[in-house]
Amino acid sequence: MRLWLAVLVGLAGGALLGGIAWKLAYADVNKEGDWYGGAATFIGSAGALGVFIGYAAVARKKLSRDGFTLTYASIDPRPEGYRELATLRIADLLAALRAAGYAPSAEACDEVGERRGPLDETTALADASFAIVDRDVRGWIRIELHARRGLVEIWSERGDSAEELALFALRALDVLVGGLRAARETSALTPDAVADLVVGLPDRPRYRKGRS
Repeated sequence: MRLWLAVLVGLAGGALLGGIAWKLAYADVNKEGDWYGGAATFIGSAGALGVFIGYAAVARKKLSRDGFTLTYASIDPRPEGYRELATLRIADLLAALRAAGYAPSAEACDEVGERRGPLDETTALADASFAIVDRDVRGWIRIELHARRGLVEIWSERGDSAEELALFALRALDVLVGGLRAARETSALTPDAVADLVVGLPDRPRYRKGRS
């Protein structure tokens, strides 16, 4: 996905700089010797430079990865009303994030965690592997929940907005699943109750607009 975005941005950059160069030098195009140092060479070089700058700006954007491992008693369907079982769905988590001030959407992830496009929000939380993105968050998070264990990956471009999104997601999952415990992937310490990890989290996100 990032490769295609880099290509598109590169082409846009080439068109932009090439267009500027054309306006500056179009009157001299097709004059004798033009392709050997004249206006056409200038326009072509400007376009190529724009492609390179646009492609490099996206393709070389660095991401940092962090995350939490999760443990919980169960993510099975829950009793709801008389003789009814409610299956937890991705929509339930997204609704909690929207109530907190996010504008999240879900994307399906393949077996290695790569984002593969939009995902039906009615998909069950159990055994799903999906990313949560928000256009005002610099990065995204990936969630994968199984019988009694799961993970929340944090893919951050810069700043604290992706980390904060992960904490809001943990708080929402703790309400939905119950008894959630989490530990940093890099930590050897015993997992802590999520309620303790998010005790200082505000009601609304502070870094959603990309402020670092």
